[in-house]
Amino acid sequence: MKKQNRVAFFNILSTLLLRGISIFTAPLFTRLLGNSGYGVTQIYNTWVAVLAIVFTMQTQGTLVNARIEYPEEDQNKYQSSVMSLSLLVFLVCSGLVLCFLNPVSSALKLDRLLVILMLVQAFGTFCVNFLNMKFVYEFKAGRNMVMSLVVTLTTLALSLLLIFQLPQQERYYGRIVAIAATYGIIGIPACILILAKGKTFFRKEYWTFCLTLALPVVFYNLSDLILGQSDKVMLQHMLDVARVGNYTAALNLAGVMSAISSALNNSWCPFFFEDMRLGETEKVREKAVNFLELFTVLSVGFILLATEVYHIYVKKEFWESTMLIPVFVSSYFLNFLCTFPVNYEYYRKQTKAVAVVTITSSLVNFALNYILIKRLGMAGAAVATMLSHLLQLGMHYVYTRYFLGKGEYPFGIRLWGKYAALYLAAVALVFLTSGAWVLRWGIGAAIGLWELLRIKKRRVLI
Repeated sequence: MKKQNRVAFFNILSTLLLRGISIFTAPLFTRLLGNSGYGVTQIYNTWVAVLAIVFTMQTQGTLVNARIEYPEEDQNKYQSSVMSLSLLVFLVCSGLVLCFLNPVSSALKLDRLLVILMLVQAFGTFCVNFLNMKFVYEFKAGRNMVMSLVVTLTTLALSLLLIFQLPQQERYYGRIVAIAATYGIIGIPACILILAKGKTFFRKEYWTFCLTLALPVVFYNLSDLILGQSDKVMLQHMLDVARVGNYTAALNLAGVMSAISSALNNSWCPFFFEDMRLGETEKVREKAVNFLELFTVLSVGFILLATEVYHIYVKKEFWESTMLIPVFVSSYFLNFLCTFPVNYEYYRKQTKAVAVVTITSSLVNFALNYILIKRLGMAGAAVATMLSHLLQLGMHYVYTRYFLGKGEYPFGIRLWGKYAALYLAAVALVFLTSGAWVLRWGIGAAIGLWELLRIKKRRVLI
């Protein structure tokens, strides 16, 4: 239990640091950059995420399957081989972008320097995430923690150094250059390390295994990105970058729950795959209950406290997006519930099904964004994303419960239904008591104390 708790704690913390840089530093950078400059950095980061997915094939997503497929002595060879695959694809795609730099720059409405920085940051981000995934599934939580601290502190220090060298209207360049440089400086040596350790640059067996799983994952991750990020790009084109800044400030605060969900899932997944491999279904359900309970309590507590925290988090010019936060957190809660069927689909190597569901949800999201942004503005974008995540959850659940699992799927609706009901009750409470902050904070504190006592009693985090 002690080892499990230690691994879970450090994996959660390291993932929060890597995923949460923009969240934790948003109060500072919204003030330094203003809503327009902050909006530009968010659009830039959206396109970086697209390049990191498409140009690298997301081969790190196959590391967990490789641990099941191949013996321990082959793991470094596999990792080196698929890293070579990603490097090759990235170099080819980047070459094409550089050949057509001017039209790409015009299409993205970002200058050429930012497009070049995107390439550097995209590959560096992929390499850091590859190393992060490697450490997670090798249970090397301490190394993960060190790497995450270095990335976080370097990005923050370099951002502040560069921002104060620039005039107000160009400060966003300082933030962007700092992040790109940090990920490039840390990510490229990580790539070299993995290649040197495995010394296997091409093996047909590995590339075939990887591509079979990774290609659907590329479409899944890209569609998931569209599902989560298309609202910003559409707001940029249909409204303006200042509105993007306001919208993203609230989204970033709510993104704390997305980062926590990812961190908890990264810690829970290795144990889930291992328990499923050993056929210990009851242990899987027991850990799932802990997982569900913890994230539900955190989500409830977060939305109860969010209004007042947001008003401290950003300047008053951003406050118009305050009531979007419960909608954003609801999207993340639905996405969290999706992790149960999605993890099962990954375990059964059904990555194509994951991709199909996500692509469908993304197309629906795009259509809903277009309709609702025109009618409701920022609120329309938030509601469109939430409805798309609801559709995604329904499709994944039906597929795993009634087709793929056929009675063996361990996460029935009875397992998570009561937690979803509790969360919905908390959302209703937030909208009914918007001015009664003492009541909301008191309830949040009581629920948090109850969960701490529960964790102490069971002596395990998840």
